[in-house]
Amino acid sequence: MMPTFQLVVNWLSNVLDAYTVAFFVLDPLKNGFRLVTSQSLSKHLHKSLSFPKDGSGLLSQVHKVGHTVHLGKVEVEKLAGCLPFYREGEGGIKGLLVTPVAGEAGLLYVDTKRHWGFNDKQQKWIHETALILEQLLDQQHRLQERDSFSRILTLWHDLIDAMTKARTRTEAAQTLVQSCAAYTRADFAFLVERGCGEKFYHLVGTAGRVPQRLLHTAIPLDSRGLVIESLEASKPLFIPALNPDVSDHYLFVAGEHLPHQGSLWVLNGGSAQLGALGLALLGKKRLSLTQDDRVAVEKSFRIFEAFYERWHYQHTYAEWTCKDGASGFLTPWAFATYVKEAVHAALQNSEPLSVVILQYEPWQYAQAVIPPSELDVWEKTLMVSLKRHVPPGIVVGRLAQNRCGLLALGGELRDLLALAETFRRVCGGLPGPKKKKLVLKTFVGQAQMPQDGVTYDELWMAACRRLFHSLHGGSKASADGSAPSEKISN
Repeated sequence: MMPTFQLVVNWLSNVLDAYTVAFFVLDPLKNGFRLVTSQSLSKHLHKSLSFPKDGSGLLSQVHKVGHTVHLGKVEVEKLAGCLPFYREGEGGIKGLLVTPVAGEAGLLYVDTKRHWGFNDKQQKWIHETALILEQLLDQQHRLQERDSFSRILTLWHDLIDAMTKARTRTEAAQTLVQSCAAYTRADFAFLVERGCGEKFYHLVGTAGRVPQRLLHTAIPLDSRGLVIESLEASKPLFIPALNPDVSDHYLFVAGEHLPHQGSLWVLNGGSAQLGALGLALLGKKRLSLTQDDRVAVEKSFRIFEAFYERWHYQHTYAEWTCKDGASGFLTPWAFATYVKEAVHAALQNSEPLSVVILQYEPWQYAQAVIPPSELDVWEKTLMVSLKRHVPPGIVVGRLAQNRCGLLALGGELRDLLALAETFRRVCGGLPGPKKKKLVLKTFVGQAQMPQDGVTYDELWMAACRRLFHSLHGGSKASADGSAPSEKISN
């Protein structure tokens, strides 16, 4: 479109034998005029030029009154200092004309050094040229609007598609922050949450080169960070340009090592069920956001909230329905789902993760010689004893009647192995039904991330292989040492 504007301006300049013809448009984001194209014999005219709407001399006056201004020699001499687009004073101008284009959208400026102003015919050409520029400007706006709507629809479509396929909330959060950062050209994006009743905020997803220390920081409610204060007040926040000279100016916590000179935009969300949820966008420079851009990001955040709330209720449902009735531990399906989410989150946050599988034997033999009614009571007693020894932060799943899985998020493998040893002592000291001399032995298989793999399949298979070797090495000794005729009597 720019070459078309240039052709029209060139034509008008040649027809009028003008000294300068310049076409300006109003930039609403910067609240000033921007030079679109020009044809001039002046050495003082910038090729790239912008200046504020107010205080711009003659152009501001014409834009304000909305009427054409035509000045001859006498008036021009009085307004020699009111032409801000000339880099230096320009003398010898005999006449000029400024007329609005498309209402308040633009201005067409024409001056000459050959004639004392412009006659009626020349003024008619100028006004007709302004109409042509208005049509071209309207066409350009329509093309920009089409492109803007296309970008918005693409953003929403890709976001919904990615969230539908997302396996974890962490993966969906990363999709949101990366998509919004790319759309707004922000250098950083943060998704922050605080569960109901919690006293700290946590970063769920980030985009940009965020310091590792900040990723793992629990942010207190009274941190006085700009983002946290906005979320606590439940009010959106937009700062066009942060002040880098303010010493206590930070987003989350002091010493966060984030840039503090660009734009900051904070969106608020969440509910009584979800807790507080916020999206923050940070630019190293000013973010140029149109009203359509704001709506696009706000709706994207609401789309994510809907999916996030769905996951919340799914998780709540799973807590009520996906636990083993006898032990209160997770069912095999629920435990596998939890491990998959934990592996993905650990990979994203570069955190360690450990998995241990425990199996108690000889269980099949016990089923063959102990009545079900007695075995059920004994089994429940065993599960209650195990649950009593599970420390906070350890997720336990009951994978079978005689098999349990342990998961430690961010913990060391030795902590899980120490817990497995505790379980072994508990099982070994548990009396058999009706004082039958049945001693359970514990066999262990373990895996840790990233040493044994970085996917759920790799970690699970590594733990199962080690469990198999443990069973294979100790099963014969276990069977020989607990012969039916010697260890169990009626």
